[in-house]
Amino acid sequence: MNGVFKAVPAAMTAFSTVNQAVGATITAAGSADGEAMLAAAAAALGPIGASYLAAYVPAQVGNLAATLSVGQLHAAIGGATAVANEATVAADNS
Repeated sequence: MNGVFKAVPAAMTAFSTVNQAVGATITAAGSADGEAMLAAAAAALGPIGASYLAAYVPAQVGNLAATLSVGQLHAAIGGATAVANEATVAADNS
């Protein structure tokens, strides 16, 4: 390794675009999954499964929170990469 940094704007743009898209996809899928799973569990178990739901709901909420966090992380990585790319291109063009 020679310690030379080489930014490739096209690759940075692609990386940013993919991460932002992945973030949106994970967030959308997690939100839809969370609502659907809670509704399905409540419908399937009914009043008899209330004690099970009492344990299931917090676990599902934790899973949804973690899923949304991963989606937000990908979106943030994409956004930060886009900003870094813009700054790099601006510095190279000055």
